[in-house]
Amino acid sequence: MDTQQLFEEELQRRGIDFSIDPESGRHSLDIGGTRILINLTILDRDLAKSGDVGCVARFVDTVIESRSGAIADLSAEQLYWAMEPNNYEEPADFRVPLSDRVDRVLVHQSSDGCAISWVSHDMLQRLGLSEAEAGGKAFTNLARTVQEATVEWEDIDGVRLGYLVTSLPFKASLLLAPNLREVVESVTGWPVLAVAPDRDFLYFWAAEHADFVGRLGGVVVREYQEAAYPISTEVFEISESLFRAIGEFPIPA
Repeated sequence: MDTQQLFEEELQRRGIDFSIDPESGRHSLDIGGTRILINLTILDRDLAKSGDVGCVARFVDTVIESRSGAIADLSAEQLYWAMEPNNYEEPADFRVPLSDRVDRVLVHQSSDGCAISWVSHDMLQRLGLSEAEAGGKAFTNLARTVQEATVEWEDIDGVRLGYLVTSLPFKASLLLAPNLREVVESVTGWPVLAVAPDRDFLYFWAAEHADFVGRLGGVVVREYQEAAYPISTEVFEISESLFRAIGEFPIPA
């Protein structure tokens, strides 16, 4: 199935004008007076996985509703850094590489929590923030959210395997919070190793138990393969001065 053709036909059916951005090659739509560039990577993946052409109409619904809502309630209090895979055809406007496969991307969450948008230059202009100011605010919001989260854990052969309970729909990104140590050290120890195979899944445990990573391979790969928003099968080492991938679980062909 030709994802681009199906997407364009759906836009034409709804009478939505579009053009192709000459620099990025992405579809450009005008929503609420703001120019939006659409990346079809997720739609292409969903079509290939499900074979359901109905997901094209649902994708357009989501784009229009979420973008309109995000523009209407744009707020600095809803800026965050998010862990995102770096295999998109077009990278985010504001990103910092974390590993060979993952970037830290500046995002905005709508007030109802339903829409997560990559922050654009236009959005920062509307907020009246510089890139540095927005990045600082994103870390502040992560710190607040992880402080409000509940840390839970399971004892597996003497190793505390921790995870976070929060309403944030992309909770894997709480691993980026600058105050993560204060929240998790008393439970699992510090520094930690962590996995984040998809946007809403994470595990962490004390780095001194490095061998424990072998117990998680099957879970991590399965979560990654089944996720709507996969991130990576990498294992991350996190301390106050370090965030790096130290290996990854192979994905079966």
